[in-house]
Amino acid sequence: MSVSEPAAWPRISVVTPSFRQAQFLETTILSVLGQCYPNLEYLIMDGGSDDGSVAIIERYADQLAHWQSAPDGGQAAAINQGFARATGDLLCWVNSDDFLLPGTLRKIARELSPSVGRPALLYGSCFYFREADSSARILAARPYDPELLRETDYIYQPSSFWTRALWEEIGPLDASLHFGFDWEWYLRATARCDFVAWKEILSAYRRHPAHKSGSGGERRRQEILSVVRRHGSPTQIRAYERALQKCGDYERRMQLSRRLNEWRVPSAARLAAWLTPGLWTRPSGVSPEQWNRCFGMLAST
Repeated sequence: MSVSEPAAWPRISVVTPSFRQAQFLETTILSVLGQCYPNLEYLIMDGGSDDGSVAIIERYADQLAHWQSAPDGGQAAAINQGFARATGDLLCWVNSDDFLLPGTLRKIARELSPSVGRPALLYGSCFYFREADSSARILAARPYDPELLRETDYIYQPSSFWTRALWEEIGPLDASLHFGFDWEWYLRATARCDFVAWKEILSAYRRHPAHKSGSGGERRRQEILSVVRRHGSPTQIRAYERALQKCGDYERRMQLSRRLNEWRVPSAARLAAWLTPGLWTRPSGVSPEQWNRCFGMLAST
């Protein structure tokens, strides 16, 4: 990909939705402002936090295009409100428990500036870490495959960026969704352009005890199924419906696999699979890979 400087830096609008994330919020803010990007528009949409978040935001108010702290109808609604105010050529949002890596916005501007004025989306790799055990790994961006995207959300949201033209054509996030609104929006966006996958590591994704995806339980699973029913093929829908019925067996397999790993049992994952025969059967026409992807999306831990 090109590394030449654009003739003029496109305006990038970054929205951070936040609610009671004071312990992480300043890291996120500094990761955006610390980009030192020459044409940045930064908006923070706080949902009325009472944990000290407002005091943190106020420290940086003179560097923000807009900020507010008031009830907002949820995360997707807050992001929509932010983008409704935004004027940038390129758009993204960074949740208040994630952060951008240094130099990300300049890299994105170089790659997407030729696409300003038409629908385009670029997504990259992500640094993933768990606060509970300090484990970390690189989540490499997969090649773009719209069929696979209908089956599993393989795009790491904080490492995704798109043009205003795409947002205006697709419309806002579905604010009725609480967990899968980013995936659902990506699925709608595939009808307007092919996405560009980039191996560059662009952001960090933090997993912590209060992380929303890890605490959604059955509500999150039902929402995922609703997105699949809206956008998936009959085979994908059938696989998810059956997988949802088997989630209890899957969680037992994961718990058993972790315990066997703790005991240093060889081939722990294979042994755990053998000891949970309830997952051996799958719907006709569903491959083992599809079956595993369904459970991977539905898993809550």
